[in-house]
Amino acid sequence: MKLLYIVEDRFPPYRADVVELFAKQMPARGHKIDWLMQRGPDAINEKSKIGWLGNTVYLTPHSRGKNLINRILNNLLGMLGDLMILSLAILGRYDVIQVRDKFFASLIAWLAARLTGARFVYWMSYPFAESKLYQAQNKLVPHPYLVWIKGQLIRYLLYKIILPSTDHIFVQSQRMKEDVMAQGIPAEKMTPVPMGIRSDQVGTTNDARIPNIKNPILLYLGIIMQLRQSEILVRVLHRVKTRYPGARLIYVGEGQIPDDRHAVENEAVRLGLMSDVTITGFLPMSEAWKLVEQADICFSPFYPVPVLLSTSPTKLIEYMAMAKCIIANEHPEQQEVMSASGVGRCVPWDEQAFVDEVFYLLEDPERAKNMAAKGPDWVRVNRTYDVIADFVESEYKKKILGKIVCPT
Repeated sequence: MKLLYIVEDRFPPYRADVVELFAKQMPARGHKIDWLMQRGPDAINEKSKIGWLGNTVYLTPHSRGKNLINRILNNLLGMLGDLMILSLAILGRYDVIQVRDKFFASLIAWLAARLTGARFVYWMSYPFAESKLYQAQNKLVPHPYLVWIKGQLIRYLLYKIILPSTDHIFVQSQRMKEDVMAQGIPAEKMTPVPMGIRSDQVGTTNDARIPNIKNPILLYLGIIMQLRQSEILVRVLHRVKTRYPGARLIYVGEGQIPDDRHAVENEAVRLGLMSDVTITGFLPMSEAWKLVEQADICFSPFYPVPVLLSTSPTKLIEYMAMAKCIIANEHPEQQEVMSASGVGRCVPWDEQAFVDEVFYLLEDPERAKNMAAKGPDWVRVNRTYDVIADFVESEYKKKILGKIVCPT
């Protein structure tokens, strides 16, 4: 199979399902993947056509600034760069033209696919339209009116034009499939593909350890967002410290915008916990995982609003792979994974429920360790990118190309 992949990520991308699945696993199975993406800050001076992990990447222009004018300029530059899809498709003669989370690009990709006989596939990793509308309506972003307009435009393009025109759609979870079905898209056009982890990053049962009940380290790995109500964990820590005064909380991540981080910091100041709450900012994954290794209990909280119920939580799989004690709230995929693996139970979205689960784990450290020890084996069987790539490749063969693919 020869595939042209147009992604929203700036080059070089970092998302595991982009890099591991399509830059490494699929080429390793003999498929040729070409890429089109916008330059990132570290690739401003790169040539427009470069090699990356054995793949060919075509880079489009990008502006360095981060203010509103530069963001608008980058959107325009991105749309201009997306016009390259037509020439690449005509010259490359691809079997599949696939777009991930881009909307104007999808219109060009559909046209290119119809002109060249390629299959047009859309990869939907997140409900961006719903997210923008929610954040705008709740004034969680600067310029909410502009964000609301963008959300409405995306929703119309996605559900009325792009998705009905696809040959197939990959979605992030079974819940996302159901949500998209509610917009009138047939179930048979969609395949859920959850998040995973590299097989060499999966630990063993022996990595599980008894949590420290004197000075427990509580940890959250991931982006900090007001949409996710990330500051709830500061209030949880405040209650935990009534029984375990040595407890500390580490956020391994950063806010999407400054106000996201400020919400956590303000809550820590209000409760007198600034010395017990650490926000690391974005870290290289190797450094982030060292902090996860040191943690006694890891949180995977997803505020139960519709826009977050369709996610496939990567952090949950990462915690499990490292044999960590986990606290997760009720959420479609988290409930399925926690139940199937036996690593724990999901609790309601409630401060006291989180606190009670911390107490539950710390009051019987041996039981907590035994549950955590079940994580690596389950992940190795179900959620490594080797396993996921086998499944995705079979879906291309059965549902997209309609024939056995002969790698080129």
